[in-house]
Amino acid sequence: YRHGAWLAVAASFVLVISVVVLNTQRPPTELIAPEFATSGSNPASVTVKDNIDALIGLSQSMEEQVAQLRMETGSMPAESAVYVAELEDLIAQVDSELSVTPDSIDLWGQRVNLMLDLAQIYQQQWEIDYGRMASL
Repeated sequence: YRHGAWLAVAASFVLVISVVVLNTQRPPTELIAPEFATSGSNPASVTVKDNIDALIGLSQSMEEQVAQLRMETGSMPAESAVYVAELEDLIAQVDSELSVTPDSIDLWGQRVNLMLDLAQIYQQQWEIDYGRMASL
């Protein structure tokens, strides 16, 4: 199960990077995402709205994953807890900005990246806890 969670995080990260790179390299009306390409010679066009929707879905998925990891993780060193609190504050700031500009692909990308960082902290702590239990 844990390896699957890491694969999901890695896949999420690749999706975020590809969406952000695509949006910085092409005008919004000409976005083409390789992962959505058809088998023919013409790739499927993806709009900014499609990318925002994908990031929103990814953000929601990461929220669920972080909640699950949070429940499965034991105590955390103070340094990690401080970092978690800082990440959660940054996520709250992004959420506040998203309430004003909900169609900002940059903000959604930032939110997903912050959620990935948060998931990674919990995942690392879970692995430490699991290693301690396994060594007993």
